[in-house]
Amino acid sequence: MLMRRHTRLALTIVVAVMCGLSVVDGQEISSTESVQKPLLVGAYYYPWYRGAPREATADAPASVGWMRQAMRSHLVPQQLPALGVYDSASPEVIAAHIAQSRQANLDFWAVSWWGPNHSTDRVLRRNILAHPAAEKLKYAILYESTGRFGPFKSPDYSSLASDFDYLEQQFFNDPRYLKVDGKPVVFIYLTRVYFRNRGEDALRNLRLKHPNLYLIGDEVFGPRYPDDAAAAWDAITAYDVYGQSLQAAGATQAAITQLKSNYEQAREAAHRSGKAFVPAISPGYNDRAVRQGHEGRNRVFADKADSQEGDIFRAMLRQIALPLADDAAQRMVMVTSFNEWYEDSQIEPTQGTQPTTARDDSADGKFFTHDAAYVDYGDLYLRILREETTATAP
Repeated sequence: MLMRRHTRLALTIVVAVMCGLSVVDGQEISSTESVQKPLLVGAYYYPWYRGAPREATADAPASVGWMRQAMRSHLVPQQLPALGVYDSASPEVIAAHIAQSRQANLDFWAVSWWGPNHSTDRVLRRNILAHPAAEKLKYAILYESTGRFGPFKSPDYSSLASDFDYLEQQFFNDPRYLKVDGKPVVFIYLTRVYFRNRGEDALRNLRLKHPNLYLIGDEVFGPRYPDDAAAAWDAITAYDVYGQSLQAAGATQAAITQLKSNYEQAREAAHRSGKAFVPAISPGYNDRAVRQGHEGRNRVFADKADSQEGDIFRAMLRQIALPLADDAAQRMVMVTSFNEWYEDSQIEPTQGTQPTTARDDSADGKFFTHDAAYVDYGDLYLRILREETTATAP
C-alpha cells in the first residue's frame, strides 16, 4: 500500500534547547523558518553483504567475514554492526533495518543495483520487497553505472535501455516504488563522469523509450557546476560528500562551508535549467580497509575543542540539508549512507559497547585511524536524523 510521509519540518532553536542538543555550528534555524513543507528523507542502501562470520576453532581464529573490508573491524577493540556480521538476505536483518530506518525518519532507500539477476537485484526482489514489513518504506534504484558501463575512458552504454526495460517490469509499477510527480525515481551514479559531454545518444534513446522517468543525476562535485549540465536530468545531487568537503578541508567548519557553497551554486544552476536539486549529507568517511589514497575522517570537528560524536552530521543537517531542501524535488534530502560499511559512511547502528579508540590492528597501530578517535556510536545517528527532521509540537 502507499505510504504517507510523516510530516517533517525544519528544526527550531527551541527544539535544540528542549532536547538538550549541543550547539555545533552557531547557525540553528530560527523559529521563523520552522514552517516548511514536509521533507522526503532517503538513504543509500547496500544489500550486498553475504555470509556469516566463521566461529573460532582450535585450528583457526574467528573471522569477521565481510567486515574485514570495513575500517571498524580493524579498530582495537573492534566496533561491529549492532546486528553483527549479517547477511543482507536475512528476514530478521531486513526487518531490523526497516525498523531502524523508521526510527531515523527515513522515508525511502535508494538501493544499490548492479544489473539484472545480480545479487543486489535478487535480494531486492526476493527478500526486501517480499518482506511483510517492506510497506513501511518506499524504494528507489541507485543505478550503479560503474558496474553497467565499464571503464571511464571507454564506457559501453549498450545495456542502459534494456536495464530500464527490466527495472520497469520488475519494480516501477510496485506501489511501494518511490515516485516524484507520478514518475519512478532512479538515481544514476557518476553521471558527472559518464554523461558529461558524452553518452547523449544513449540517454536520448532511454528518454524516448521510457519518457515517464524521474532521473536524478550524481552531478555535483566541487565548485563551479556547469550552467547547462543539469538540463539532462530531472534533478541533480551529489553522492560523494567527503571528496568535496572533508577530504580537502579536514573535519572542520570550513569543510561544511565549502560543501554548502558548492551546493548553493549547483542548486542555482539547476533552477536556471528548470531542474531540481537534492542535497546530500554524510556522517564521515574512512575507506582505508578497501583502498588507499584517502585519509579517513572521523565524526567530530577537529577545529572545535568541545566537539562530540555526530556533530559533523548534525551541522550538515542544520546548515545544508534543511536550508537547501528544494520544493521542486519534494524537499528531498539524501544520506550517504545507511550501510556502506566499507567506506564508513553508514548511519546504521553499531553495537555501542566498546570504548572510544584511536588504535587499530596495523603494524604501527594507526594505519586505519591516523590517530583519530572513533566512537562506538550505537544508534546515535538514527537519533540525530530523527531529531533534526521531526516537526515540533505547538
